[in-house]
Amino acid sequence: MHFQQIHGTAFVLLIISILMVGCFDSQQDNDNENGEEVTVTRVIDGDTLVVQFSNDSMATIRLLGVDCPETSIEKNNAYEYQNITNLSCLTYYGNQAKTYVTSLLNNSKIIISYDDQAQRVDQYGRFLCYITVKSTDFNAQLIEEGYARVYTLESFTKKQDYLLLQQEAIAENMGLWGCIISPPPLIIESVHYDAGGNDETNLNDEYVVLLNSGDEVIRLSGWSMHDEYGNTFDFPNGFLLSPSHSVTIYTGSGTNMTTALYWHHETPVWNNGGDTVFIRNEKNEVIVTYTW
Repeated sequence: MHFQQIHGTAFVLLIISILMVGCFDSQQDNDNENGEEVTVTRVIDGDTLVVQFSNDSMATIRLLGVDCPETSIEKNNAYEYQNITNLSCLTYYGNQAKTYVTSLLNNSKIIISYDDQAQRVDQYGRFLCYITVKSTDFNAQLIEEGYARVYTLESFTKKQDYLLLQQEAIAENMGLWGCIISPPPLIIESVHYDAGGNDETNLNDEYVVLLNSGDEVIRLSGWSMHDEYGNTFDFPNGFLLSPSHSVTIYTGSGTNMTTALYWHHETPVWNNGGDTVFIRNEKNEVIVTYTW
């Protein structure tokens, strides 16, 4: 009798355990359907993040179905974003997208989820994910705000919804789509950041070339040029850049002319290992950037 009671008790416990495991597995399935919470540890650019999972493992994720411009002008291509050919303008919005995403997501918790119609991992080993932030589809938000286009080469469930959002963004000239009708006429044509020989003694072999690609004179009074580390060059009062003309800004010393300006900096400015040129207008608004 005692044995039967123990056996009966064990049987009940076994049934309860099976039911608990079933509930746990069901909960895991629901969690997978709803997405997984991760922490953003680094923003690489507007559509690529490094995240940390609850088990402390790390992974790089690429936002599914969207494509932000690159942050370096050399990596952007004409006509990649419909008929946009102004690569400086695209690069500007690439950097703006990175800044926007960093301000909202860096060091924050987000929900990532996958799409059965899409690959889970791309050729670079990045997880392809939707991101949800406070119940909002963040991928869609980037398209709505004009920070990204729809990446149509991918197959994914939300493609048609995203394309409708893109049409609205284009119609309203949101963000990068403003480059189609009103690209900034001032272009950073080139940056020679690695002077020959010793950079310290060859400051005038470090320079930035600006081009007025528009049809009107650009008045650069009150404008400035910056690097990533706070060094600032102020354009001379009254300086004008004529249409189709360029001006070279040298780091070292010399006499200013219509085609050449001198920073009179005592040390090299541009970092050979990577830096960004920012041009700001008299309102301190970033007009164009160049990153390497």
